[in-house]
Amino acid sequence: MAADPPEKSKNLSGARLVIGYVGVAAFLAVALVVSLSLGHGRHAAPAIAGFYKSSNACLGDSFKLAQSGEFVDLSGGVTGKLRLQSGHLTGTVNCASGGTAPVDLTVTGSAATASLAGTVGGSQATAKFDTPLPAPGVSAKEIPKRSSEETFGRLMLAIAAVLLAARLVGAATNRLSQPRVMGEVLAGILLGPTLLGAIWPEAQAYLFPADIVPLLSAAAQIGLAFYLFLVGMEIDPQVVRQRLGQAAFLSNTSVAFPLALGFLVALPVYRLLAPHVRYAPFALFMGVAMSITAFPVLARILTERRMLRRPVGALAMTGAAVDDVTAWTLLALATAIAGTGNVGHAVQVVVLATVFVLALLLIGRPVLARFSQAYDEVSQVSVVWLCGIFVCVLLAAYTAQSIGIASIFGAFMFGLIMPRRAGLTDAVGRTFETFVVLVLLPLFFVVTGLKTHVNSLNRPELWVLTLVLIAVAIFGKFFGAAAAARWGGFSWRESAALGALMNTRGLTELIVLNIALDLGVISTLLFTMLVVMALVTTFMAGPLLRLIDPKGMFSEPIEEELRRARVTEEQAVITVPTKSILLAPQDPDNLDALLTLAEPLAQALPPREIIMVQVVAPERFVTGTMRDEAELNDLSEELAERRDRLIAKGIAARSVALQSIIPGQDYVRLANEEEVDLIMLDGRRPLLGGGVPRGSVGQVLDQAECDVAVLVERQDTPTLDADHPVMTPFGGGDHDWAALELAAWISSATGAPLKLLGAASGNGEGDASSVLQSASLVVQQLAGVTTESALVDLRNGGILAATEGAGLLVVGLSDRWRSEGLGPVRAEIAKSADAPTLFVRRGTRPGALAPRSGDVSRFAWSRA
Repeated sequence: MAADPPEKSKNLSGARLVIGYVGVAAFLAVALVVSLSLGHGRHAAPAIAGFYKSSNACLGDSFKLAQSGEFVDLSGGVTGKLRLQSGHLTGTVNCASGGTAPVDLTVTGSAATASLAGTVGGSQATAKFDTPLPAPGVSAKEIPKRSSEETFGRLMLAIAAVLLAARLVGAATNRLSQPRVMGEVLAGILLGPTLLGAIWPEAQAYLFPADIVPLLSAAAQIGLAFYLFLVGMEIDPQVVRQRLGQAAFLSNTSVAFPLALGFLVALPVYRLLAPHVRYAPFALFMGVAMSITAFPVLARILTERRMLRRPVGALAMTGAAVDDVTAWTLLALATAIAGTGNVGHAVQVVVLATVFVLALLLIGRPVLARFSQAYDEVSQVSVVWLCGIFVCVLLAAYTAQSIGIASIFGAFMFGLIMPRRAGLTDAVGRTFETFVVLVLLPLFFVVTGLKTHVNSLNRPELWVLTLVLIAVAIFGKFFGAAAAARWGGFSWRESAALGALMNTRGLTELIVLNIALDLGVISTLLFTMLVVMALVTTFMAGPLLRLIDPKGMFSEPIEEELRRARVTEEQAVITVPTKSILLAPQDPDNLDALLTLAEPLAQALPPREIIMVQVVAPERFVTGTMRDEAELNDLSEELAERRDRLIAKGIAARSVALQSIIPGQDYVRLANEEEVDLIMLDGRRPLLGGGVPRGSVGQVLDQAECDVAVLVERQDTPTLDADHPVMTPFGGGDHDWAALELAAWISSATGAPLKLLGAASGNGEGDASSVLQSASLVVQQLAGVTTESALVDLRNGGILAATEGAGLLVVGLSDRWRSEGLGPVRAEIAKSADAPTLFVRRGTRPGALAPRSGDVSRFAWSRA
């Protein structure tokens, strides 16, 4: 099979790069001028949300107003959907006393001084502000008095519910080829008022009472700080510098274009949906929300699709890294502007933030580098070192917050200046990531979900606005990245793929939206719309990429890694056979056991090359790509040592460690690429139960054209010598002949006796003894091995008793394995036999024993 032609790396420089930047800057400048000049004199609707007292019969004694800009929902006995325009609250309500009535109320004041006066159903009505609404995501019910122990118990219950939902929904989305983390985000939303609060509000109120939500939020904020520290540590400055020119242009364009569109779309959205806030910070947050790319989620997609070594994937990864740094810088700027009421203070915040960043880069980074040398001496991270990192992350977050910017920016910057030493990064990452990502981060998702009210999108115009925001976000990010790539020399298809990848927003978007909501810059309704936008743009990335690249042209074929490991004739110290055996250990600890069986088979006639393939499943965490690479390098070194030992014994061998999310299918692809006669894997005991094998083992058994052998063992390696025979139950079926062939070669090479076991009379049709004699004669002719035969009763555990003392059992699968799996007898062997067991399935290719002519009788064993 010929190798696919590699993509050509593109380079953008000189005048073309300058022209590109000028065009992007001009478009952004025009958008900013138009947006800020037109929006400068605009004012958002006055804030009237809260609980009100009234004496009107239709409105009742009290009611609640929930507001997002002009859109006001009335509830609490009376219900209705109202609009606030030009100081008048109008619409139709369902009265508390029954019936419907038109409403026309004049609004005076805002917030705590708000009052309403006008007509309801033709009669005069007034209402006065009573109490404010609780913070977003917090229940309005009165907080019960609890002891500290009771509060702790309820907090543990809430966390347990969040973790369970996150695992279940995350696993479900992962099966749909979507990032697990987005399933966890979805789980958080489903636990909020969108689903659980809608169908079972009592359960939501019990799980997340008003006094527990702030505790969850505090834990979530700690998790976010350390998550951003991990994200910053994941960005490798050396990789970014290698493609900085083109990646920076791609990133800057894919940020500037949607940022400009965000400023422009802020003009109509400000009037419709903005809270009572100034236009400039609102427009800036809208621009930032439109321009986000989620670096961690994108890294997972690129890793799982094997795109990192191709130009499109490498550029997307580098561009997303630059994008991430840009996003957090813009967020710091946005929080600075939103948190102050005057330009002078905003400038002061920006200056202090700049000093903070420079201090980290010029002082903190060299100090960390000096301390990291201690790791090189002891090769482990001490408790003191971990504690120091923990404290520094918290202090960096505190400093950023004290300056007036987002606290997570400080944590991110501290991760960015961490020394890039593979072992150190891996150790620190593993220490922090497990608890942060598995426990604390899902808490952030549920806090987000409690603030997300998809049910509040209860008017057609709100869904139209949601679709408009989604369209603007997709067009801005997709077109911005695609146009930059096309300008840089990529084809339209490559440019479209980059646009689809950079359109991934994920968790990063949710962090920005939560900060904007907490600062009061966006309303709860707009927050919900933008959360929906984040989900849509992230979930669409994978399917859109498959639509653009259905043949995987931008992914590295898994066969390519095996081709690179092929020894050329000039390099070979021994002749490389044309046939081969593929070893695919599911557990690296089982490789030596597989090699014990593969070596005698490789030395049989004709000789075969041993190909060792160790697959590493990418980390399911949203960070961890650098750790994946380190693990691959370690495995590659271990495999290389075993390869060299095999070559020293005169056995041709190759080894490769690679990443895969579908290892079973990839084993089959590799076997089809090479002249593989046999795939050997290790299986669990029992071998996936007695049913039809599933997972990687099941896929290889079902799809591979060559023979397949699955080793199930209790010991470290099989013991094969004169005192430990190789035993093979035999009934004349195709899979029995395949098992007998392997057993014969293993026995011949190791000197272990070979014993055939047949079904005793009454267990099948025909003369089993004559079949065993015929098989013994064939084995004698093939491998020069003399066999011993015995008939056993398959009932009452007879087969287990007969195999006591065996060094290895080689068992052919049942003729009906595709429908029945192992069957009861073989399942019992897999579960209870003391000896290692090699289950064998004949492939579609002919074997050395027993042609598949069907003229040999099959006895009870072959159907057992």
